[in-house]
Amino acid sequence: MGAETRPSLLFPGIDQLRPTTDYQPMVKAVFIKIIAIVGVLAVLRFGNPPESWIVAAAIVILALGWMAWGVFNVNSGMWADTAWRSYAATKSVALTFDDGPDPEFTPQILDVLKDKNVRACFFSVGQRVIEHPEITLEVKKQGHLLGNHSDSHAMWINFSLHRRLRREVRDTNAAIKSAAGVTPKLYRAPHGFKNPALGDVLAGEEMLAIGWQIRGFDAVSTNAARIAERIVDGAKPGGVILLHDGAGLQGGTDRGATVEALPVIIDGLRARGFNLVRLDELLQLEPYAE
Repeated sequence: MGAETRPSLLFPGIDQLRPTTDYQPMVKAVFIKIIAIVGVLAVLRFGNPPESWIVAAAIVILALGWMAWGVFNVNSGMWADTAWRSYAATKSVALTFDDGPDPEFTPQILDVLKDKNVRACFFSVGQRVIEHPEITLEVKKQGHLLGNHSDSHAMWINFSLHRRLRREVRDTNAAIKSAAGVTPKLYRAPHGFKNPALGDVLAGEEMLAIGWQIRGFDAVSTNAARIAERIVDGAKPGGVILLHDGAGLQGGTDRGATVEALPVIIDGLRARGFNLVRLDELLQLEPYAE
């Protein structure tokens, strides 16, 4: 798998997201390690030092680097099938918001979206959904999508194994189901990092990871003008745009700049000729389990 998701997994709909027998991320990771170990042993056995040591070290570095690239490249499909843009020819883009629901900032963002007649996708944190189910329900009532952003958004969640990751995904879906009556099929990993175990879990849950084409860095920035400029100037046709409605969670505690920047972003994107559509419309898939 390269940096882009295989188009066949995105179209024509959610039925294409079922796990396939040829795509098992943890097996792939083990296979890469075995190949690297065999290569190192062969070089050390048949090569002559110090050249053989250098070659063996290079094999280890390349193998580890390749695996790490799959983890830290937010749009890589190496460990988990990931969508971050539309594969169809389109002038549309989709707004997404992470880390909510937040009792202070999510309602303000909903007001801006309502005023501008824009529908977005809110990737929600399970524990926050439990704390604020009424906001989660309001997001759904106003025509926006709800996605899964893990239960805890813990700093090291992306380096956990199957049991922890499965619990994070399932508990969040259960919380969203309880609050708003829907079960998300779309997942955004905290910080966008994805390991092989997560790929196995998402495949088993018939879920798709969502990355992004451009982000405003509003999780750490308090400069509304800079946030808006980055999004408006950097957006490309078919792209998924990342912003935040929730505060904290390894970021700043104030999303006032996001609220201030949002109308400018929407107007600026429209001035560039973009249509703002919901994520499911952009990617042409069903966002919820039946």
